[in-house]
Amino acid sequence: MNDLERLLHERIERDGPLPFGAFMQLALYHPRLGYYSGGGERSGWRGHFLTSPELDPAYGELWARGFEKAWAACGSPETFHVVEVGPGEGGFAHSVLSSVAGAFGAALRYRLVERVPAVEERQRERLAAFDVTWSPSIAEVPRAEAGVVFANEVLDNLPVHVVERRGGRILEVCVDSAGGRLAETLRPPAGPELEAWLARAGAEVPEGHRFEVTMAAESFVRRCAAAIGTGALVLVDYGAESGELAERARGTLVAYGEGGPSEDVLARPGEQDVTAHANWTIVRAVCAELGWDVAGPLPQREVLLDLGARDLDGDLRESHRRALAEGRGAEAVRALSRRSALGALLDPGGLGGLGVVIATQGIEPG
Repeated sequence: MNDLERLLHERIERDGPLPFGAFMQLALYHPRLGYYSGGGERSGWRGHFLTSPELDPAYGELWARGFEKAWAACGSPETFHVVEVGPGEGGFAHSVLSSVAGAFGAALRYRLVERVPAVEERQRERLAAFDVTWSPSIAEVPRAEAGVVFANEVLDNLPVHVVERRGGRILEVCVDSAGGRLAETLRPPAGPELEAWLARAGAEVPEGHRFEVTMAAESFVRRCAAAIGTGALVLVDYGAESGELAERARGTLVAYGEGGPSEDVLARPGEQDVTAHANWTIVRAVCAELGWDVAGPLPQREVLLDLGARDLDGDLRESHRRALAEGRGAEAVRALSRRSALGALLDPGGLGGLGVVIATQGIEPG
């Protein structure tokens, strides 16, 4: 039993079973013992999982083109802000900032939203050559007149409530202490909020099925939209519509740790990631309610191709050919490796299948 599990048992014995959302919040973000707030390297080649930005600089290079398009659509203002939420080890920011130039490069102001001081310190070291600012939360980001808020695989790490329909009733999945282990238990919801949210999301939960209630994600989208006046909000994640999610009998919760993916999300709290799919139905509804135009979710493959992935692949192919012809073996291998990574980013069965939702305000989508 680790320290966080011991703390959870003590709290449950004192206050009673925890709603799953409260458990997930502590497992990921307890100030000292949470999976992310502990400060370890979680994403990247030395972490437990690899996201698009860490796979290859191509990802940031392509999105830099997208940010420049958004800047142009805003009228090419003298100052344009890119706010990246959940920046991991800073790889995406490094790729973007390394590839921008000209008037757009001069206008760009880059801000990372990072809640963990130890991770921020590593980001600062990696990005020391660039002019970057930091905020500990999206709520503390100064409102920008024009810009983009970008969040890659953030929604799936926000705490969720979990409900299950039994005997026609909606019950909440809670975490209890049983025989020295954390275990699930079903309890009546504490109030009407969960069922009201299900109604807004258009979620018809079948008998015996579970469903994740993404209230925290809804609040997050609202805060992101409040951070800019004119521009775009880009959300990249694993997700589905309410109807699709309701068809999954056990929901989408999964854990990731040293041993790979696991369905035992209560095991070793603080030592493994816990994720749940984004609910695109509610994300779009929130954006529309706020008056934003919404496109997507689109497959990441399609978005990256639209941003110029084929051209980049052609450049890498030519670099490989030229390096071989000139006897620069190491450069040839690197170009070939980068082409392989770009292929992985475009793989519809992998990272290319991630959903991309783009909400715009004051500019034309696209």
